[in-house]
Amino acid sequence: MFRAFVETWLAKHPRFELVGSAGSGEEALGWLLERRPELLVVDLQLPGMDGLDFVRAARQARPQARALVLSSLMDPLALTRVKESGVEGYLEKDARPEKLEEAMTAVAAGRAYFSARFVETLRRESAKAEALGKILSRREQEVLSQVIAGKTSREIADHYGIGLRTVEFHRANVMAKLGASNTAELVAQAGRMGLV
Repeated sequence: MFRAFVETWLAKHPRFELVGSAGSGEEALGWLLERRPELLVVDLQLPGMDGLDFVRAARQARPQARALVLSSLMDPLALTRVKESGVEGYLEKDARPEKLEEAMTAVAAGRAYFSARFVETLRRESAKAEALGKILSRREQEVLSQVIAGKTSREIADHYGIGLRTVEFHRANVMAKLGASNTAELVAQAGRMGLV
């Protein structure tokens, strides 16, 4: 439905010409070399290969193509993947058509375009990581992340290849630094501090 909207909108657009549309990355790769798009407007979530995998494959065939990712995903892990992928832009699917035009125009002209929500989400994540680094050592951060994931001390020890007593030592330090007396309090306190 979203693709149909974009196709209809582009059909009447004075500045952009739609050279192809596809329901999957594999389908788009089939006509990419023949139609030679300059701008790829790509959904992050596609059947088969995801949008970022498609962009990587498309750039091997057509390195000059620039990519704008559209998605409804706003979780920090997904956005970090987008940022690290080297695409030139990101916009939420619920953005107004004029924002889509603004993003496409910027990316097609060689500029980066990342929505305000994208930038703010990654800024908050960076601040969290910085705050965590000031409070906990790297190993303590690793132990905390495993505790939050529900891992036992034995599982954490096995995961990092360290002794059980070492894990318990780090766990006790984390609890003391975050003012928690048990695992439930530790997870709750980490959440209140914005560390998870």
